[in-house]
Amino acid sequence: IGFVFDGTTMTRLGTLGGPDSHGLDINDIGQITGFSSIDVDGQIERAFLYENGSMTDLGTLGGRHSSGDGINESGQVTGSSATADDEYHAFFYDGVTMHDLGTLGGERSWGNDINDAGQIIGGSYTDQTTNSHAFLYDGGALVDLGTLGGPGSDAFAINNHGRIVGSASVSAFEQHAYLYDVRLGGMVDLNDYID
Repeated sequence: IGFVFDGTTMTRLGTLGGPDSHGLDINDIGQITGFSSIDVDGQIERAFLYENGSMTDLGTLGGRHSSGDGINESGQVTGSSATADDEYHAFFYDGVTMHDLGTLGGERSWGNDINDAGQIIGGSYTDQTTNSHAFLYDGGALVDLGTLGGPGSDAFAINNHGRIVGSASVSAFEQHAYLYDVRLGGMVDLNDYID
């Protein structure tokens, strides 16, 4: 069962009706997102928003499952959800509705984090293989952040200045941490700063 710890006490979040739940992110006012099972067998999981002692089911993009992975200070959430075609797409929950962010060309995408401006980052398959690229969503289409020369990348966190961190491949067998900042010319290999 998911919980919140306030420095003194651990409080159970409860569930959406199933046997388990998992808290994955929390904002400064104590709103939490994650996923919870909704059926007694624990086979169907839904993204939730927890606030003021209550857990709200955020729904899906038409499929059975969803997960909330990032939340900002306005209570907006990103994560991934099954679609009616049983694909998984990144979503943006604006406080009322879950919006499908699409993909970079493949069948799957996922949202990992959202900042206070509503910018979302994550990863997406670019074709029918399992090669994925990090993306930035800024209210329009997904923007492919590329790689460091290898086949794949993912984005893990974004701050309120729009700076992004993640990992990207430099070859088929090696990955490096990166910082993405438009002012720095895009994706910067952090290994370049190791003395």
